[in-house]
Amino acid sequence: MNGYLVATAASVLGGMVVCGVVAVATGWLLPWLRRRTLRPALWGYGTVLFAAGLLLSMSYGAFDVFDGSPALIDAAFVSSVLMIGTGGYLQVLSTRPLLAS
Repeated sequence: MNGYLVATAASVLGGMVVCGVVAVATGWLLPWLRRRTLRPALWGYGTVLFAAGLLLSMSYGAFDVFDGSPALIDAAFVSSVLMIGTGGYLQVLSTRPLLAS
């Protein structure tokens, strides 16, 4: 059962990575992001980092990929938190606030 949930979440995160790579390569954004996003490439880099960080934290938590090594588990945790935080910050930098009408 755990594998099905991880596979579903990994496919959703894979879609995020594809959207980020397309934004970096072409500048194309999803329609609901076009109004607010000033720098599509920066948004794409942030999305890729955010999704990779979530995928890393999900994979080491769901599977015993490090054979119980506390140092590797801690390094993966710190890396994933930094990737998620940096990716989210880059996404915020790439957008502008919506003006109140």
